[in-house]
Parts: sequence; structure tokens; C-alpha cells
Amino acid sequence: RSLASVLQAQGLQMLDRKEQQADSYRIVQIEKWVTFLIIIFILIIASFNIIGSLSMLIIDKEAEIETLQSLGAELPLIRRIFAIEGWLISGTGAIVGIIVGSILCLLQERYGLIGLGDGSSIFVVDSYPVHLIWGDVFWAALAVLFIGLIASLIPIKSIKPHISQY
Repeated sequence: RSLASVLQAQGLQMLDRKEQQADSYRIVQIEKWVTFLIIIFILIIASFNIIGSLSMLIIDKEAEIETLQSLGAELPLIRRIFAIEGWLISGTGAIVGIIVGSILCLLQERYGLIGLGDGSSIFVVDSYPVHLIWGDVFWAALAVLFIGLIASLIPIKSIKPHISQY
């Protein structure tokens, strides 16, 4: 007979570490999602930079927009050019952020750059524990690209068709 069956016969159960600490693991998962939502909120606020940059670029390039329209470029093509510009801005930021963040996380995971306490060993671990989960990196990148796309679509609605005087 196995140890588990003997314990069950006596009305006891055998639990592994994760089962014993189920509430703690659930709290960590909730903390992870709340942190993700806070980061999404920060990204939404930061997306106003993209909106402002594209708005200024559209104002600055009005003469070039009129030239393109005079040469036969349709309004959807011009809007698509500026949408791609905004998406490239957010995509570049996402790529750089993911690379830098992943490197820092891997360095912390391997070498423990950020310590806990003053080194007097009052904590169970000496450094802040992290673990890089590539699925989370994927979802964060997707959120950045989606918010960047939405932010780039807002100012391009201000591009109006040029009415020729001829």
C-alpha cells in the first residue's frame, strides 16, 4: 500500500507544497493581473505621446499631404502612411522595452542584482525573486502594439481631403 492510501484510510490527506499554499499562489496570480492592468493604464497614458507626436507631424506635413493629394494619392493611402508611422513608433518602443526588460529580468534571475534588506540574511532569499515567463512577454507586447495602433488611429482622422482650387 502507498503512503497516500494509508493516510486517506486514517482520514488524513497528503498535499504537495502548491496545494498547501493554494491561497498564497492565488494571491500571487491576482497580484500579477493587477500589475498587468496598472501597466496597461500607464501605457494608455503614455500613448498620448504618440497621439501628440503624430498630430504635430500631420500639422508639420500639411504641405506634403497636399502635394501627395495633388499627385493623385487617395486619402486612405495618406492616412495609412501616418497609421504605419504611429505603429512603427509604438512597435520600436515595444521591441526596445521587451529586449531591455527581458535582459534585466534574466540578469536578476541569474545574478540577483536587486537584493532584499541590508544583507543581514533576515529574508529567506537574498535577492528579489523573478522568473521570466515568455507567455507574459507575448501578452505585454500584444497589449503595447494594440494600444499603439489605437493611439495612431486617433490623430489621422484629422487629415482632411485637399480641395483643389483649379
